[in-house]
Amino acid sequence: MAQDQNIEKDQVLIAKNTETGETGAVRGLKQDGTPDMTASRTAKLSDLVVFDIHKNPLEAFLSNFVRQCKNPSLFGFYKIDADTVNSVGPVVEDALKDPEKNKELLADAKVEAKETTRKSHAIDETKVNWQELKEKWGIDRDALEKSGDLREMLYNRKSRLVTITPTFGGEKYQLEARLSLREDAGGNIKVVPHFIRKHPNLKEEFNGVKFTEEDKQNLLTTGNLGRLADIVDKETGEIVPSFISIDRQTNEILSVPAKDVYIKDTVGQTKLSNAEIGILKNGMAIPDKKIKDRNGKEYTVTLQVSADRRDIEFVPADKSLKEAQDKGQKRSTWLTEDGRIKPITKWSGVPMSEQQQSDYVAGKTVVLENMVDKQGNPCTVYLTFNMEKQRPTTSFKDPRQAEGITPANESRTQLAVNNDGKTDEATKKVGEPLDRGQTAPKNEEQQKKSKGRKI
Repeated sequence: MAQDQNIEKDQVLIAKNTETGETGAVRGLKQDGTPDMTASRTAKLSDLVVFDIHKNPLEAFLSNFVRQCKNPSLFGFYKIDADTVNSVGPVVEDALKDPEKNKELLADAKVEAKETTRKSHAIDETKVNWQELKEKWGIDRDALEKSGDLREMLYNRKSRLVTITPTFGGEKYQLEARLSLREDAGGNIKVVPHFIRKHPNLKEEFNGVKFTEEDKQNLLTTGNLGRLADIVDKETGEIVPSFISIDRQTNEILSVPAKDVYIKDTVGQTKLSNAEIGILKNGMAIPDKKIKDRNGKEYTVTLQVSADRRDIEFVPADKSLKEAQDKGQKRSTWLTEDGRIKPITKWSGVPMSEQQQSDYVAGKTVVLENMVDKQGNPCTVYLTFNMEKQRPTTSFKDPRQAEGITPANESRTQLAVNNDGKTDEATKKVGEPLDRGQTAPKNEEQQKKSKGRKI
């Protein structure tokens, strides 16, 4: 049953249920999770799962099939050239009636159905020297945990853009970067900062991969290469098929081995076909895919594997990287990659409660009553995210109040006097900073101290 390895041909799988003895060419999975098989002699090639000869069938299909298949150990799998399914297929099926007797005949076609994709293990947080990171980089572990970034980092992904304060030459600098965790040769966990670049460097080779014009166009418009690229492992010299993407927040080019990415068969509540899984595993996109999320809401999206996320992503359709760069635009650092308001834990150094943080990311006005003015006196500030400006804005007037209605803001007069040097008829005789809610001299002595300030 030897196959001619020098001829490039597609292949199909022949399966046998070792419990029932049923055999046939594989068409996919049934609803009950068992292989859907049909007689090889009469099978139509268009109905079968077909594999590219350049890809190991185990990688292209079985790594996902084993996860999805009910009792996969009950099935044996054998590969044959696709164009011989009607002739060689029946021979394989006959040989499978007595696999021990025909062991040598079946040996070259046998496929070992074992798990090949690495499971994602969480990084051991106890190996991270958080005190050192706090001192050298200004990285706060509790803030990362509160924002959800720590979990991303512990599962080999990157944080969102965060502000860090590294010290160089005795001076502190404030920079924005995404953070990831990496293990060094000594087993210690180090934080790797990914700083913002003005443009992705597509002119130079990336780990031995020279980008074609089509590759560059794909990377600039979708953020993903659109194919698998052969990257040479620097340590072993092994050629590793990998996904390549651009970090849309930092413009860093990055890759991940295809074997390290688990392609789920379900997105939200929507099942993906084996053909669609194969498309994704090869780095290509599935456009105009209707997806139903866990709440039952439907979307039409483009699906593709992102090396940045190490997972399937919804490719942004509102604005390409190239368009943003051509216009000299930069994604707001106050927004997440998918355009949502990025969580914050404090404002002007003053911590926010969990409810205030929740209201802020929901786009609501947050009342900050524990702020101070320039004179150091307590005051009330209204914090709201302005989507038009794509940044948070503050006001001493409550923006929720209708136009023409005097806002119920006890700090408005205080801020006008203390911060802006303004007065009105009642406060022009006050010669010192006002307290919270104060709109007139609080006593005769304060009025005597008047310096006669005017608007």
